[in-house]
Amino acid sequence: MSVRSIFAIALLCLSGFFTSAFAEGADAKAFAEGLGQKALTIITNSSDSKNTKQAKLESLFENNVDIAWIGRFVLGRFWKEANDDQKKQYLANYKTFLIRHYTSNLSEFTDADFQVTKVAPEERGGNIVTMHIKRPNAEDTIVDYTVRKQDSDGYKVYDIVVEGVSMITTQRSEFSSVASQKGLDYLISQLAERSKQDDAQASK
Repeated sequence: MSVRSIFAIALLCLSGFFTSAFAEGADAKAFAEGLGQKALTIITNSSDSKNTKQAKLESLFENNVDIAWIGRFVLGRFWKEANDDQKKQYLANYKTFLIRHYTSNLSEFTDADFQVTKVAPEERGGNIVTMHIKRPNAEDTIVDYTVRKQDSDGYKVYDIVVEGVSMITTQRSEFSSVASQKGLDYLISQLAERSKQDDAQASK
């Protein structure tokens, strides 16, 4: 299974994971299981079209992942060097890329299940949530989510580490390499192109 597919499963299971209910003392494990099951229900709902399922999954992803922060982080030093127009174009294309890239093949994972095994403090004031992703005839995949509470929006996801591989660290390295060699405008155009490819994949 590809790293992208594992990230996709992980995001599916985490969709809608944390809200202010966690701060009010709700049991984190039960909350994750309940909302993870809600995401799986979207995938397995036979009355919805594929496009409808895709739209619902994209909404869950967008509402529970801090895309703007991640986008700035993975661009690294090039964010500070970018002009206002480049920043605007980059964030718009990155948002579309990230959402489509990690939801376009989620419909394949109707057999996925999960178990929250640990919730621990994170050095920047958030939490690291450890989850085991389960699929038939396969070993469990261990996933660590970094989540932090925002004043108005409850908890949001800032990173996903699958078997030691960080999504944001990997992207930061890839983006830095592309921007260093071919420039920021080229990186922005490639994000747009990859979004089109993921659209085509989702429509199959």
